[in-house]
Amino acid sequence: MKKNFLVITVLPLFFATSLAAFPFSCLPSRDGGVFRSVDRGENWEQKVIISKSSTIATSNVLTIGIDSKNSKIVYLGTRGEGIYKSMDGGEIWYHLDDVNQALDKRANVYDIAIDPKNSGNVYIGTYQNRLGRFFRSSDGGKSWEETYRVAREQYAIFAVEVDSYDPSVIYMGTAEGGLLKSMDYGKNWKIINWFDDVITDIKVNPADTRIVYVSTTHKGIFKTNDKGQTWQSLEGLKNFREAEQIEVLVMDKNNPNVLYTGSKFGLLKSVDGGQTWQKVNIVIPPESVPVRAIALDSFTSTFLYYAAGNVIYRTQDNGQTWSVHPFNSQRNIQVIAVDPQNPLVLYAGMHE
Repeated sequence: MKKNFLVITVLPLFFATSLAAFPFSCLPSRDGGVFRSVDRGENWEQKVIISKSSTIATSNVLTIGIDSKNSKIVYLGTRGEGIYKSMDGGEIWYHLDDVNQALDKRANVYDIAIDPKNSGNVYIGTYQNRLGRFFRSSDGGKSWEETYRVAREQYAIFAVEVDSYDPSVIYMGTAEGGLLKSMDYGKNWKIINWFDDVITDIKVNPADTRIVYVSTTHKGIFKTNDKGQTWQSLEGLKNFREAEQIEVLVMDKNNPNVLYTGSKFGLLKSVDGGQTWQKVNIVIPPESVPVRAIALDSFTSTFLYYAAGNVIYRTQDNGQTWSVHPFNSQRNIQVIAVDPQNPLVLYAGMHE
């Protein structure tokens, strides 16, 4: 059983997320990095400048974090290049070189969480030197401290989430299936539950932080109403073919009972906290291309975005109609992020 579980767990790490340990082309394309829209996704422009002679145009982006207090501050987690930061909404980027030399410049950074009450506190889940590691920073990424690493090689940390009501509470999900919790800003940890699958995302209900959702690679979504004392598997996803192989989980912060999942099946929506699910009628064939990225408008939930391949699809009427916005890139759109202060502004991270 242990051998089979290892195979099941490692597969998403190496194949679904493409670790930097594998060789790639010597001449990477320059259509990567991040794209930005300032008109709710109608038009997009590549934003990759570091200096006159350097860009992130060849970078593969895994995650995007935006400071909710100052949305001009944007973080990019990358595959094999650590973390980048912009102070001006993506016009100029610079690499965060850890003064403590704890965070490797070549780390894979899978998730970024920013303290909503003190944006100097930044938390990241990574894969570095063959081990999943959790890092925290109290100075906006200038220096990093490692406070957790997984027990076995080849298991990353994919999910990090901050409790918005009490930001001293941090959740972390590992490829080993561990959901851990810190009560002191990520310094010390205790195990909440072991799931027999890779944890890909964590969402905490901002209206009632006792409610937490955990998504997995093969077994769908689990929910707790009591901060992890008991767990429920959201069985409704089983009614849809391959819908339990979650690519992305999104919560509507304006109405936390509304959830969206992207998977090989397509796009699903729940309006009752995950108890039941319904198909969202999107404009790609079912089970054709996985829905890898979803984003909601930060002010009005009628605007919804999803990505499949190198195309972003946008609805302004809760999915009744869709507009199609292809990118001038051969890469896939890995993540979409909406500016929390200005919903006209969106970012899209590209990945080979």
